Amino acid sequence: MGVLGRITASLTEIRSRSQKLVQLNLELLSAELKKKAQKYGGAVGMLVAAGLLAFYALGFALTTITVALALVLPLWLSLLIVTLALFLIIAILILAARSTLQKLKSAAPGQAVAEAQATVATLKAGAAKTAGSLRPTRPAGPAAAPETPETPETPEPSASPPADPPSEVSRS
Repeated sequence: MGVLGRITASLTEIRSRSQKLVQLNLELLSAELKKKAQKYGGAVGMLVAAGLLAFYALGFALTTITVALALVLPLWLSLLIVTLALFLIIAILILAARSTLQKLKSAAPGQAVAEAQATVATLKAGAAKTAGSLRPTRPAGPAAAPETPETPETPEPSASPPADPPSEVSRS
């Protein structure tokens, strides 16, 4: 019964630590996705700025056409130069935003994925180690041997095994 209690305690500890690991992995994923969303927000902001400048550029273009029809060279030429400068700024903003979006498009949340893979590897190794340590050993004597190890070992192993699994999990 002491062994069953230890196994139950170990399984409860494994379950609680696994839940904590999953929770921490989800928090890491959330943090990475928030960071990525901020970068997308910056790219969208540049696109909005480009759209706003495009609106003003269209206004300048229309003004330039109107002035060109009404006046002679100097005024409309100056308005045309301003319009071309605005279109140049728009082109630069669009190219910068497109470049940023292309870089973000291919980026996966690498840190969270790596951490999840490391967690799975650690859990597999721990499960294999636990399964290996739970293999029963057959005592030499059928009646006298089970009573002797069970009575002295019951107090000691109940304190010792719960201490070992946490140290294994916390090292990894």
